Amino acid sequence: MKNFEDIIKLVTGNLPFEEKEKVITEINNQKEKKEIFKKMKISWAFLSSTRKLDDYEIENAYLKARHKISGKKERFNPTIRIVFKYAAIIVFLISLTTIYYTSKQQLNSAITTQKLSYTSFITEDGQRSKVVLPDSSIVWLNSGTTLSYPGNFSEQNRKVSLNGQAFFQVYHKEDDPFSVQANGLIVKVLGTKFDVDAYPENDKIAVVLESGKVELAHKEIETFSYTMQPGEKATYNIADNALTLNFTDVTIYSSWKNGKLIFRNESMKNVVEKLKRWYNINIEVADEEVYNSIFSGTIQNESYEEIFRYIEIVCDVHCKLIHNYEQEAKPEIIISKK
Repeated sequence: MKNFEDIIKLVTGNLPFEEKEKVITEINNQKEKKEIFKKMKISWAFLSSTRKLDDYEIENAYLKARHKISGKKERFNPTIRIVFKYAAIIVFLISLTTIYYTSKQQLNSAITTQKLSYTSFITEDGQRSKVVLPDSSIVWLNSGTTLSYPGNFSEQNRKVSLNGQAFFQVYHKEDDPFSVQANGLIVKVLGTKFDVDAYPENDKIAVVLESGKVELAHKEIETFSYTMQPGEKATYNIADNALTLNFTDVTIYSSWKNGKLIFRNESMKNVVEKLKRWYNINIEVADEEVYNSIFSGTIQNESYEEIFRYIEIVCDVHCKLIHNYEQEAKPEIIISKK
């Protein structure tokens, strides 16, 4: 073959029967032409499944390709319409190999994206909410929390992602565990009640088990595994992958879902972060010594003004309250040592 016109005719079904054997033999004896023939067959199959191209589109494609390669403009000669047509198909088909695989990848990506579409529930600061999942599990979301689950969530595939704090009451299914993923930590359960505190700005994740049994794992550390018992609190340090365990009063950690915050000898740093979200206010700590204070108390129906007046007394600090009455502005509290 002087050129690849016979290959194109073979692929497109325009090669006379008596010439096929000769062309096929020649293709099999030349590696380069064999590879081109394979690519063209794949591409032609793709092209045939889409709309039919008009002659002028094919000729246009050929002229543009020639111009791009040579840098010279080509004038169309009607006497060689067929030659141009087949030559254009060569250029078009070879390029379509890339288009075919790209389209396939994009389609697979679109299918994957569709499968991985998520449903999310968000509570803003100052809000709390209760969510019933498709499997009848119940989740209470604390302030500033996002809970998400994939579109393929079902009774056989129960996985959720958490940013913030939530209390879970998981519907029991013996053979279909429920899992919560929070910043790499995975909490696997069969049916139980537990609290997960995993706000993204914190360097630790706390899991408190009220009843049942949960297993802690990590998505990137195969050897990371621990099975918790009721009444146990597990604190996971994200930076060094360390797990600290102790038994505690679980009602302290889950009381927020009933509209109550309980602090027991808690550092002022944690108190400040929780009150920011609880009341949806801005808090500025003007003196680092404030963080040395320890606070105990119970908050239920009190206003933020009442709470910070109380904190002034028990923690020996000064709290300056700035009321912002604009619609979108938050109240601000400035805390400093007396």
